[in-house]
Amino acid sequence: MTTKLLFGRVIKVHIESSKYKTDISGDDLHIEFEVNFDDDEKPNQSTISIYNLSKTSISRITKDSSVILQAGYRSDYGVLVQGKISNVVTNRNGVDKITTITLLEGQDYTSEKTPKAITFKKGTKAEVIIKKLVKLLGVSLAEFKLPKNVVYKKGYSVTGQIENNLVEVVKDCGAALYWRRGKMVIRSITEGTDENFLLEESTGLIDSPETFEEDDTKGYTAKCLLQHRITTASIIEIRSKTANGKYRAKKGKHVCNGSDFYTEVDVV
Repeated sequence: MTTKLLFGRVIKVHIESSKYKTDISGDDLHIEFEVNFDDDEKPNQSTISIYNLSKTSISRITKDSSVILQAGYRSDYGVLVQGKISNVVTNRNGVDKITTITLLEGQDYTSEKTPKAITFKKGTKAEVIIKKLVKLLGVSLAEFKLPKNVVYKKGYSVTGQIENNLVEVVKDCGAALYWRRGKMVIRSITEGTDENFLLEESTGLIDSPETFEEDDTKGYTAKCLLQHRITTASIIEIRSKTANGKYRAKKGKHVCNGSDFYTEVDVV
C-alpha cells in the first residue's frame, strides 16, 4: 500500500431520522468503531464512539435513527455498514465526553409482531413466498438467487414470527440469508461477490494469514490495514507465504481504536 494512501484516514458517519440529519467527520471529531460481519441470518451489532459532541447534537441522536458508516483513506474509502440505532449512551472519561452508538445492521426485525395467518395455496413456489415475506418485513433484497425454487405441493402457512418462516423457506431452497453492508442477501452460501481486489503486503496485508478450523470449516484468518471492500461473502485474492488464491470472506470485523485501523477476516 503506497505511503500516500496510508496517510489521511477517512471516517464519515451519516445519521438521519425524520426530524434530524447530520454528517460527522473524523476530520472534525475523534471517532472510534468496531463493525462486525458474518454470514448468518441475524443482523450484526456494531458500535461507533464519537468524542465530544455538543449537548444539542447528542440529544438529537436517537434510537431507530438510520446510520451509515464509511471509512478508509482519502483516495479509497467506502461503506462499512448501515443500520438502525438500537442504543445511545454518553459517558465521561476524564476530559472527554464519549457518545457510544450501538447499531444493528440493516433492519432489526426481531421485534416484529406475529402476523395474522398467512396461507399460500397448494403448488406455490418458494420464490413467491420469499418475496411476500421480505415485503412484509419491509426489507429490500440486494441479491436474490435460489439454488432451487422449491414447490410447496401442500401449500405453506406462516406461523410465528415472519423472519423464522423466511429463514425456513430459504433453507428449503438450499440457500442462505445474511446481511452485507446492511443489505439482505439470499443466495447459496458458497457464492460471493468478487471485489476484484488483491490482498498482499503492498495493499495492506499484515503478516501471513494463519489457518483456522471451526466445526467443519477450514480456512485462513487474515489481518490487514482497514479495507472497506472486505465484508460478508466478499471474494478476494490473497497472495502471501501461507494463503494463495481466491477466497470468500466468512466473518470478520473492522476496527478503529486509537492507533488501530484494521480489518480482520476469516476466509474459506
